[in-house]
Amino acid sequence: MDRVEEIIEQLDADEVPLEDGHDLYDEGQELLSEIRERLQDGDGEVIEIE
Repeated sequence: MDRVEEIIEQLDADEVPLEDGHDLYDEGQELLSEIRERLQDGDGEVIEIE
């Protein structure tokens, strides 16, 4: 989750070139997909997302 926050901050602050921004966006989408899968696969148990 920390990495997702880092990516958002970098993209919001315009700290990266456009090409790197595309790579960060793609990485962020992959991380969010993993988080969604973990949440959907759960059976109501509480999980910690790091």
